[in-house]
Amino acid sequence: MNTTQQDAVCLSESEMDAFEALLASDSVPDDCMSLEMLDGYLAGVIVAPTPLKPVEWLPSVWSESDVDMRGSGVQKVLSLVLRYHDELVETLGDPEGWAPFFYGSDEEPDGTRLGDEWMTGFELGLSLWAEDWADGLDGHDAATFEGLIEQAMAPWADDEVDTADDDTRIEWLTTTATAVRAMRQLREDCGLPPVPHATAAAGAPSPRSLDA
Repeated sequence: MNTTQQDAVCLSESEMDAFEALLASDSVPDDCMSLEMLDGYLAGVIVAPTPLKPVEWLPSVWSESDVDMRGSGVQKVLSLVLRYHDELVETLGDPEGWAPFFYGSDEEPDGTRLGDEWMTGFELGLSLWAEDWADGLDGHDAATFEGLIEQAMAPWADDEVDTADDDTRIEWLTTTATAVRAMRQLREDCGLPPVPHATAAAGAPSPRSLDA
């Protein structure tokens, strides 16, 4: 892990607070991803065997909304989304640098439960993988990827998923995170193309220009 690169892309605590607030503000559509869902989504995107370009994953952050990308609030969020992607590129495989971001369960009876939004985002990220993602891998490595996906998803298929308390759900997220880190390492072990920084990708908006 390149500590210099990691330090260069990681959002500061104040930037993270501002990012979280912007995602919940009137500057973005009501169905924009929360920070919890975005964290899971980008995890699924980054461990894809075939790297995904920003143009492939960025629109889903806004759901199906017709977003006016000229608004200053949306532009600021866009800049931070790209930077957050790059932070996870550098930290996702590091137990000390990344853990799933999540909120506690909603107190309302039918409210969102801890980890549900993260897993929804993660599954959406996995759904963007190319249909032929396994073609460039040997059978063993492809099977390992599939096994790690099953490991990541397995806790959430528990019969008591609807009644499990927050402590149990945190344990499930810990198991899922272990599988995600293993997929990140497997990408490297297989010699797959590195995941490029979104802020440096061809055609990606420049954070500097967005902040202007």
